[in-house]
Amino acid sequence: MTTGLLQRYFLQPDELPDEVRNSVIAAMPGQKLRAYAMSDLASGALFGQRWVVLGETQVALADLDGADHKTWKAASHDLAAIEKFELLEGLTTSRLNLVGSNAMLLASLHFTRRQSRAMGNLQFIAEQTKKRIIDKAAPAAIAEGFNPGVEYRDAMLKSVKEAKASLAMPKMGVMMRLLGYLKPHKGQVTAALVFSVLMTVILMLPPQLMRILVDSILKPAGSTPMALLGKWLVVIIVSLAAVYGFSELFSFFRLRIMAFTGEKIARAMRDDLYSHMQKLSLSFFSNRTTGSLITRVTSDSDRLWDFIAFGMIDMLMAVIQLVGVAVALLIQEWSLALLVLIPVPVMVAMFYGHSRQIHMLFLRIWRKWAALSGVLSDVIPGMRVVKAFAQEDHEVQRFHRKNEDIEREAIALHRVWTAFWPAVVVMMHTCTIIVWAVGAPRVMRYFATGGAEGMPLGIFIAFTGYMWMFFGPVQQLGMMSRTINRVTTSASRVFEILDTVPTIVSKPDALHIERIEGRVDFDSVAFSYDGVRNVLKGVTFAAKPGEMIGLVGPSGGGKTTLVNLICRFYDVKDGSVRIDGIDVRDLELPHMRRQIGVVLQEPYLFHGTIAENLSYGSHNASIKQIIEAARAANAHEFICGLPDGYDTIVGERGQTLSGGERQRISIARAILHDPRILILDEATSSVDTETEKKIQEALRRLVAGRTTFAIAHRLSTLSAATRLFVMEEGKLIESGTHAELLSRPDGVYAKLHKTQAELHAAIAV
Repeated sequence: MTTGLLQRYFLQPDELPDEVRNSVIAAMPGQKLRAYAMSDLASGALFGQRWVVLGETQVALADLDGADHKTWKAASHDLAAIEKFELLEGLTTSRLNLVGSNAMLLASLHFTRRQSRAMGNLQFIAEQTKKRIIDKAAPAAIAEGFNPGVEYRDAMLKSVKEAKASLAMPKMGVMMRLLGYLKPHKGQVTAALVFSVLMTVILMLPPQLMRILVDSILKPAGSTPMALLGKWLVVIIVSLAAVYGFSELFSFFRLRIMAFTGEKIARAMRDDLYSHMQKLSLSFFSNRTTGSLITRVTSDSDRLWDFIAFGMIDMLMAVIQLVGVAVALLIQEWSLALLVLIPVPVMVAMFYGHSRQIHMLFLRIWRKWAALSGVLSDVIPGMRVVKAFAQEDHEVQRFHRKNEDIEREAIALHRVWTAFWPAVVVMMHTCTIIVWAVGAPRVMRYFATGGAEGMPLGIFIAFTGYMWMFFGPVQQLGMMSRTINRVTTSASRVFEILDTVPTIVSKPDALHIERIEGRVDFDSVAFSYDGVRNVLKGVTFAAKPGEMIGLVGPSGGGKTTLVNLICRFYDVKDGSVRIDGIDVRDLELPHMRRQIGVVLQEPYLFHGTIAENLSYGSHNASIKQIIEAARAANAHEFICGLPDGYDTIVGERGQTLSGGERQRISIARAILHDPRILILDEATSSVDTETEKKIQEALRRLVAGRTTFAIAHRLSTLSAATRLFVMEEGKLIESGTHAELLSRPDGVYAKLHKTQAELHAAIAV
């Protein structure tokens, strides 16, 4: 598929096209356009465009006119007349059906997975808008203050914009930015350039020495004493040896300098990339695979080193050599030189077209590589699950399919590349044949006329030598187009991350509170992950310092989102979250988070010793403090039973330890961290009764004197909670003590408690 088709169908504009907008306005006059999306499949599963646009009380569908395929026409439907918006999701393609009364199908929109998010969000807004029309009230489910005209790009077409940005990044801009990394190493680069120029200049001498040998030494050999001829021959040979010797010496210095410089630049780029990734918010990592990020830090940055160390100087040398040899050709014999130089513009045009073609192919290959890396990053840490379900063969086949995808794309690239180069080489050989066809008769005429007419043999030999010296860098520059496409693709992937702006940052005048007291206030908090659907809807409460707040309720009620906002992993959409009366957005972020401790349902341990994992976040802790924290978490006993005690190496993610052991280490880590606000996210959900008892004892020590938010589905684990908050569908629907909530028999908490009691009784039986 060509680049133009990709831009037309995959990379649709992130604004409604003017001709589509005009047809929609004509179909539903007076309506304010609220949201829109594009279905990218026409009949027969072919790529096409069909726009669905939501107004205040109507929805319009815009299609290209079937007669001329240029004019857009739109038809509208009243939202009140649409019974339902039916979204049918498939593995590769999906469709959105607009169903009217009596199950009449008003329209069916087919689209690929790339458009799923935009179409799903439009369906949601349409349903909520219809609800507002019928109920005469704005539904709380839709994000407060959502303005599609302003927020549409970020809320509904984010994935399309990211894909478009990765493809549309101009190569020249990427190259100039990449060369910007050379600035701190100007001295080394200048030295390498000087050696490159010297090497290029000195390599211009051999054809001239050959001309002198033929025309000035061998030709008059009959009238020159043999002793003098021998001396001149020695001079020529020594000169050739000196030329080649110095050229290799200059090449050695140039390669040594640029290899070292390239490593320094690659290291600096990896440092920049990784440090910038640490600043990015959680939403960035939730939208990208681990394998893709790893390849950008490792293989992509290494490919940049290869270009900086070798490709860049080779390209400059080729340009310098082209200019020098072109001048030498014109000086030797300008009429023959024109035969060599005239095809150059044609070759440049061929190189440009070839470069554009293989750029898309390289991008596709890197995406396949990222998919392969994603399989590895998924399967290797989850090898226990793979073996537990005997899925080794399945994973081998999955890897095999990804590997085949890479091979298929690589073959497509090589098919284009290997077909292109023979055409270029044939053009070079054609020029050579023409030069010989024109130049050889002139040499023969020179001998036939005794030098009165034609071209001396030495000049012709020097000219052909320079001609091949000219075609060499032309061919090298053509080869460099492939290298440049490889490196610009890698650089674009690196710069895409470096250009991502962190969404959660500290203000320049952020407040630094030395010690947080622990008061937490939510004031009419609304939050949306995608900018469209509200996950939290007007949550308001106040937690006093030292209180333990238990968060309960059905899954998807917003409990984890609530504690994420306390840590400021995300920013609220509306309302405010305050700690000690100060909005968390006004606090210095790293210092605030250092005073918040988190114990997760699935604790994460890094590869290293137990002591290193315990002191993570408290790097200055002494071994005595580490042991005291482990004792408080009921972890000291089992740690001492390990072969190397606190120096025992835990496997990746702590897989060599049991779930309860990992959890107690996580609690000890939080105790050592000594936070003022503590968040417990299902800390005892996946352990046995005996281990839960030990963890509960550790938690009682941990929560003492700290403001604690504990999420639990086992209501028995919240027996020590000061108050319980019941969350459902993003709303705080009940709050109070355990006894107060049980006194409301029709309440959600009372029903949950009754259900769990019946379940435990059934298990006991």
